[in-house]
Amino acid sequence: MPLLPKFMLTCSIMAWAERTPVILVADVGVDDAAALIWLARDPTIDLLGVAASFGCHGDVEQTATNARRVLRAVGTCVPVYVGSPYALGEARRPDGFTYVHGEDGLGSVAGTEEEARRPPCTLNETLSAAEFIAQTARQRPGEVNVIVTSPLTNLALAHLLEPLLPSLVKRTLVMGGAVRHPGNVSPLAEANFASDARAARLVVDAFSSVEGDRLVLAPLDVTMTGAVEQSAVLSKLDRAGIAQRLLAGAWRTYIGNYCTILKECGPTAVLHDAHTVAYLRAPEMYEIELLALEVSVGGSANGHSLLDRRTHSKGDSAVDDRTGAVGARKKLLTVLVGVDATAFEAAFLAAVAPDRDASRPAVKGTNRLRTYAVDQQS
Repeated sequence: MPLLPKFMLTCSIMAWAERTPVILVADVGVDDAAALIWLARDPTIDLLGVAASFGCHGDVEQTATNARRVLRAVGTCVPVYVGSPYALGEARRPDGFTYVHGEDGLGSVAGTEEEARRPPCTLNETLSAAEFIAQTARQRPGEVNVIVTSPLTNLALAHLLEPLLPSLVKRTLVMGGAVRHPGNVSPLAEANFASDARAARLVVDAFSSVEGDRLVLAPLDVTMTGAVEQSAVLSKLDRAGIAQRLLAGAWRTYIGNYCTILKECGPTAVLHDAHTVAYLRAPEMYEIELLALEVSVGGSANGHSLLDRRTHSKGDSAVDDRTGAVGARKKLLTVLVGVDATAFEAAFLAAVAPDRDASRPAVKGTNRLRTYAVDQQS
């Protein structure tokens, strides 16, 4: 086999070195599949593995199967690890949200001959999802980005295994919560947070920091406003590859159930989980705020993203509500509060279902930072 010219070899090594290592923690249903396809196809992303969670389906083995199916359809296999079947501190199996995502959590879309001809992707049974996250972070300190598009159980367990996890990972991006927007499974709570509020509380508390740049949250506040045009996106997915057609079929089930069961109908549709990948790739599309949050556990407010509205800034001293200590600095996280929806749709399609005769469109938008403060006169 002839050797590559020196300049080509150098470019290949540089391109590999510049890839962003990512772990995806997901309950692979419809919008998780959109995020997974984006990550698996993006040449700048090094997807290290998928940690399967319960969520869209109550059975974590099913979501692990869904992850393997999507990866197989993409034609890019990475290891899939099975996570905890139970919420943190709960003895019962979560029910899941199959009434939206379909009986199998992935729209109950029948397999095709094209899909069957591709080699299956493997399930790694030597490590649990939490062990995989903790071990990878230890092996590659300061390098790995963790994206969570599911309940936060497995990330919380990984933190219990490795207390230094928040500082070992480069950044953690989570789809979850509802800060000022109404909840989608209760008046106050979003599904991922409500499915394991203890885990969400642990992660928000442990991964928040004084600078606010260690944890990024994509709540309903941004995902509901960053909806895409159904017909245009589905049409492009239908004309693309095997994985894209699988996503289109599952998404039609998802959209239909939102309309018939939840009575939310319209020409646009949400892709909640894809916003985590979009922010990782093009943060300039988003408006952000640095906020202090705490997740409520139990009762009617279970899973609520409780916003600390006190006016002191991140540099000011504060009182620790749990210990009573004075002088602690307020811990913050980055919250996505606005998005250029047109740019998001363009970026999603460019990555997942690009036009063969068109170059990648430029992403528009400005990253606008605000630290939350209450108007003293309100």
